[in-house]
Formats: sequence, C-alpha cells, structure tokens
Amino acid sequence: MTAVLKPTPSHERAMKATIGRLSLIAGSAALCLYFRPLKSFLQTQLLLSPSILGYGLTFLSSLLLILGLGSAFKIPLRFAYSCFLKPFLSAANPGKGMGNEHKDRLDRFYQGQADLYDATRSRLLKGRETMLALLASHLKAQTQIQTRSAGPGVGRGGYAMGGRKLKIWVDLGGGTGWNIEKMDEYLPLTYFDAIYLIDLCEPLLDIARERIKARGWKNVHVLCQDASRFVLPEWESGELDPRGSLTAITMSYSLSMIPPFYQLLDRCDQVLDPQQGLMGVVDFYTSRSADNKERAIGTASKRLSWFAKWFWECWFELDNVHLHGSRRDYLEYKMGTIKTYNGRNNFLNSWFIQIPYYVFLGCSRQRDATAIAKSFQVDAGNHFGQTNGGLLTPTSPFGDPAMPSPKMTFEMPELSLGPSLVEQTIHEVGAPLSPFHYHLRKAWRVPYLEEKIHEQFRTHIYGWTWEDPAVDVKKLGINKEDHVLAITSAGDNVLHYALAAQPARIHAVDMNPCQGHILELKLAAIQALEYNDFWMLFGEGRHPRFEKLLTTKLSPFLSSHAYAYWKAHSSQFCRNFYFRGYSGWALRLAQVAFFLAGVRGDVRRILNASSTQEQERIWTKSLKPVFLNRVMMKLFLGNPLFNWHALGVPMNQMNCFLKDGSVEDFVTATFDPIPKLTTLKDDNYFFLLCLNGRYTRASCPAYLKPEGFKTLKAGRGTDSFKLHTDTILNVLRGLPDESLTKIIVMDSMDWFDPISPSTPLPAPTSEPRDTLDPTPEMALEHLRSELDYEILEMRRVLKMGGMAVWRSAGKKPWYIQRFELVGFKVSPIDIREDGKAIDRVNMYASFWKAEKVDRV
Repeated sequence: MTAVLKPTPSHERAMKATIGRLSLIAGSAALCLYFRPLKSFLQTQLLLSPSILGYGLTFLSSLLLILGLGSAFKIPLRFAYSCFLKPFLSAANPGKGMGNEHKDRLDRFYQGQADLYDATRSRLLKGRETMLALLASHLKAQTQIQTRSAGPGVGRGGYAMGGRKLKIWVDLGGGTGWNIEKMDEYLPLTYFDAIYLIDLCEPLLDIARERIKARGWKNVHVLCQDASRFVLPEWESGELDPRGSLTAITMSYSLSMIPPFYQLLDRCDQVLDPQQGLMGVVDFYTSRSADNKERAIGTASKRLSWFAKWFWECWFELDNVHLHGSRRDYLEYKMGTIKTYNGRNNFLNSWFIQIPYYVFLGCSRQRDATAIAKSFQVDAGNHFGQTNGGLLTPTSPFGDPAMPSPKMTFEMPELSLGPSLVEQTIHEVGAPLSPFHYHLRKAWRVPYLEEKIHEQFRTHIYGWTWEDPAVDVKKLGINKEDHVLAITSAGDNVLHYALAAQPARIHAVDMNPCQGHILELKLAAIQALEYNDFWMLFGEGRHPRFEKLLTTKLSPFLSSHAYAYWKAHSSQFCRNFYFRGYSGWALRLAQVAFFLAGVRGDVRRILNASSTQEQERIWTKSLKPVFLNRVMMKLFLGNPLFNWHALGVPMNQMNCFLKDGSVEDFVTATFDPIPKLTTLKDDNYFFLLCLNGRYTRASCPAYLKPEGFKTLKAGRGTDSFKLHTDTILNVLRGLPDESLTKIIVMDSMDWFDPISPSTPLPAPTSEPRDTLDPTPEMALEHLRSELDYEILEMRRVLKMGGMAVWRSAGKKPWYIQRFELVGFKVSPIDIREDGKAIDRVNMYASFWKAEKVDRV
C-alpha cells in the first residue's frame, strides 16, 4: 500500500506563488523573444511610431521581469536598507521621548528586519554552530556532581530547595532564539531545567516567542532585560542564590554590541558555577598584539594587519558593533580559557573579504586545577617549571601568581536583584592559567608557549612513523616498570609501546607542535570514538564527517592548541591524510612515478602477493628499475632539497651514509631485503602504506586493529602519556635525576653538526639555552656543543643500567665517541650487513644503545 502525503495549505500557497513567479518570468522572456515580430505587427496595425512602441514594450517586459523576480530580491533589499540606509535616516530623526537610548536604537534597527534576521545572518555570523557544539560536548563530558542536600531554606549556588543541582542556561543577547533551536541538535533542551533568552530588543524577542510557542518548549523563557544587569525569576523569588547558579552562559555576536562589557563579564563571573559552569562566546574581533598572554593561550594566529584591523573596526562601528581588543582581552582575563579558535569568515568566497571571528569556551577561574597542575609538574617531571632552564611552562599568561592564599579577598560590586541587594565577597584566585590547566579530560599535553620557531612548522613532517616499534619492544626489553622518553613523530611508535609493553610513563617529545597534534588526535580518538570511525581516520586516512566529530566528540579530550589546529586543517581528512604534510609529497611522487612508468598493475600485484618469492620477482623485474634509475637518483633520492622537504632527511644525515658509499648503495641496501622479509599484505604495513596510500585491516599498526584499539580504550595505557613540545635537551633538563630508564631518540643525532674528537666536553651547566650566552661567538659555540649537553643530560636523568637508544643512517656514526667520553658503554644492537634487513623498515644502516654504567 502506497502512502500519499497531502500538501498542507502553506505548501499549496508556496507552490502557487512559485508557479506564478515562473509564469511571469516565462512571459517576460517570451515577450523579449518575440519583441521584433510583435513590434512590426503593432506598428502596422495601430500606426504607432517605432520609438513609442519600443519604449512601451521595453517597459512592459521589464515590469513583468521585476514582478517575477521581485520576491527573490525582496529579502536582500530589505536587509540592505535596514543595515546600510535606515541607520543614517534614524540618526537624522531619532524620535522623541527616548527612555533607553541603547534599547531604542536596537528596536529601530531591527524593526523592519526582525523576521529576516535568521535568513540573512546564516552566513554572516559564522562560528555559532561551533560554539554551541563545543559547549554541548564539554557539558556532556564533564564529571557529574554528586547530588547533595542544601538543607532547609533557600538553595545556594544553583541548588534548589530539596538538594538537587539545577541546570540553567542563559543566552545573553539571544535575539530570535536561533541558538536555542540549534543547541537542541547537539544537546536535548530537556538537559536543562530552565533556559533563559535575554535580550533588549523587542522585535527580535517577538520572533523568539513565536519560535518557542511553535515548538512547544516548556523550559524556555524570554526576558527583555539589559544583559549587564539581568535578573532571573528564581533569584528574585529567593529560590536560588545567584552566586554560582548558572550551568551555562552563551553570547553569540552580542559581546561586541553591549556597551558596559566590564559590568557584563563581572556579572557572568559571579553567577557562573565555579566548578561545573561553562561559558561560550562567538564574535567578531580585531587584534595586533602578540604578548605573553597570546603565546600561552595559543592565540598568536589572531593577529591582523594594521589595515584589516582599522577597516573592520571602522566598518562595524557604523552599526554600533565595537571590535576593540579590550572586550576579548577582558573576557580572556576574567574567565579561564578552555578552548579558543580564530577563524576567517569568507562568506563572499573572495580572498580579500574575510571577516575575523573567534570562538571561546571558558570557565570560572575558581575552578579547581590542582590535579592538572600536579599532572604537569609531577607526573610530567617538570621540576624546573618557569625558570630559565628546562620546560618553559607558563603558570599564568598574565604573570601573576596562579594560586595565591585563599585569605586574599576583595570586594566586588553589589549584585542588584531588583528591589533587593546582595553583597558579594569572593576569593581572589590569581590570574588565569593557560588553557592546558583548565582542560577537562585527559591532561596529556604539557603546557608550552608559542615560540617563533613554532611558526616555521605550518604542518606536520611525518604522517606515519618509520621506525619499527615491535623491534624496539623486543630488543630493548621495554616493560611495565619503564619510564620512556621517545620522539613523538606521528605517534605510531609510542602507541605501540603503550599497547605491547604498557610502560609506567611515556614522554613523547617533538619540537614541531603539529606532530604533537597528531598524537593528541589519535589519543582523543581512542577515548571518544567507536572503532569504525577510528579506522576511517587513521586506517583509510579520511572521514566525511571529521569536522563534526572533531567538535562534538573529540574536542573535550584535545588541548585548545590541538583543537584549533585541526579545526583549521580539517581538510586533511577530506581525501587522504597520508598524502598531507611533507611526507605526503613522497607518497604523491611514488604514485606519479608508478603511473608514468606504467607499473601500477605491478604495484597492485606486490600488495596482494601471498609469498615473499612472488614479492621479490615483482620487485626485481618491475619496481626496482623505477626506483633505482639515474633520473630518480639525480632528481629526487640524491637531491638534498627533496630529501629534506619530502623525507625529512637533512644534509648532515646524508653525509652519515655517504661515508659508507653512494646514494645508490644506500637505497639498494634499504629496499632489496624488504620483499624477502615478510609479505606486505600481512605484516609489513610500513611499505604497504607507501605503495597503497592507506592501510588494510590485515596489515596495519597494532593499535589500529580492533583488539589493539579495544585494549587501549578499555585500559589505562593512554594515561601514561605526557606530550612535550620542546627540544629533547630542554625536556631532559626539566626531568629529575635518574627518572628515566630508556631514551629512544630515533635518528635525531644524525642531524647534528659533527664535533671534533679532540673537543673536550663542556662543563655541566643548569643554563642550557644559548640565548643566555653573552656574545654571539659564545652562543655559536654553545649551539655546536648542543649534542654534548644532550648526552650529559641523558646520563643525569637515566637510572643506573638505563640506556639511550638511536638509529643512524651511518654504520658507525661519529657521535659514538661523545657517548663514550661521557662514560656510557656503547654497543650495536644491529648493523645492516650482507644484504640483510635489521627490521621491517630497514631505512637505517645501524641500531645502537648506550648504557649508563659506573665510571671506571
């Protein structure tokens, strides 16, 4: 039986109007088409002059065309009139008897366009959905407060009489109620006991009332009040103490329009729940500052050119929208920052008109951050803190003490509740901490300042890890008692350690913040996603809903820095993440080379080969000539520029293997043993990724397999991670004596400039940074000795019997002598000889360890 849907009267009216408009347009077009025959006929029969007849027909056809398209232009014309013409007319004739100038101005401005507000602001006011989704995801992710009884009498701090914690959301400057309707998509409105839409503009509130009535919301209420002095009915009745009574506060493009913004933000700070409350703001902004606060909060990207700052401030000032940086600065000072993102609204799809806007999610500065501070200072081993040496971790972006004595208090302005007054005295909690300290879930990332060197890393270098972690676990004997420091890279190696060996602590270190963002994303995805979504992200390298997943599910587990990076680079997962970054260029080159050489069929065959013998035949006959020909050697594999930008191999590392032979010798020794080792389709996921562009379920890192994902998600293996964004030397300087058992630095030591064997070791110092040297000559000498400082620090932080481990492009790297000079016992784990591979990657010529032993 087929169901027939009967059109509603509104649908019928819309259909008739559409048919009418199309008829008018078609008639006008037909009139224009037959203009000449009609003109000739009328001129002959009615004896009209050609000019009069031409003007008449032109007017008639134009009139019909305007009538046909009039409704299409009606909305933008009304919008343009209300925004660009009416304010000047209203300013010339403001009217009489104005009681509230700000309210009257808003009413006049929106009087003729209130019904058009939502339709005309959908593209102009970008970021509202992001702010609401962030707020919803963080509300759901927060630890639930235990129900407690407030005792008899008036409830306090959001607790009603009876002891149940009420959930109240206030949308300040909420206008038409669009935010509330949109929030229902991310978090059911029934989550809140009460929702208050507060605005001063009656025309917009009329639209909100109609929306609430049409949707039958029983817990949504409209209040026409000044946002800087808003009062809830529960406060006036005495049902709730206003202090700390609100679960959520939002401001969507309203902070820039409310004149007394200091008073407004002070009030928000007083009434927001100090431990569970969240505040979301989205608005336009302008800024050119780049001070210590910006570097700590992670908003260095918000800087604009002087022209853009001047232009947007002047442009928006015409509509009484104030973009001076003081509003956002006070918001970031008054509230603790959890997430912040700076975007550009390219709503006209043009490169020169991009309106700057920001999204902010914050909390009260009274929120308890002691557990996270301990995680950074104790668990991460940061015993230097904010000193000149070691980790440059800011305790506060404003430089004030983070946690002063609770005895320090100050008087706040009175909180007016209509006829009654409540005097408020609160504890001074010092300047706000960095967003890392207000992080809600899983404090993996150690706080860091955005340095100039970080600006050089626009994206990641490595999308996957080239070292074989299974060999590390086996040959180094990594176990549950170990405290490991390793280079982050793409995180594949350290995730394998956590899965296979479960060490007590893993310090993942990388100077490139983007590499830390990748590992953070993987850790967050393990905690927040189901396996299929996780596989699509890092197995297939793409996900059609990545941006939505990022905000709605992953964001509570990501630091503000990582979230902002992936929000700005969400396109990396549109097609194939593994083709992005510097290493992605190598995969792209391989794909082009296979196409030009006509061997893509052979690539498919080697990927599906069921034996090593079959792999070796395909490699020798078809693929090896493509890789090891003179053109490839000359233009790419032997080219220092390509090796650095696509493969991450600097010139110093090339010099390491050139001492043992030619580029062709090194490449041949690398690739020839691989087909004979294991099948790509079952085990060697490193080269399968390079040839295939993505992993398969059978051949992929262990953490990408269902059982590995399940183990990491269910266990506490990810709790061991601390992600450092700094040099290895700085991280080592921040760690206590004998706190590590294994240091795995991959091939990083190949990158240093060689030091002459006759050069003595530098004296141990607690001031490692070359900027402290008094002269440029001394600074240069310090830089040349950085490897020696790093080795000295390794000996200090390693326990007796602990080891430093590295791989090298050379069979016997020059820096072995520097380890022996410090007192380490150095020995090879494996050296690539006789055409045999040292692991499934075989990209390095040797594998070494330096054990800490008693000095002789």
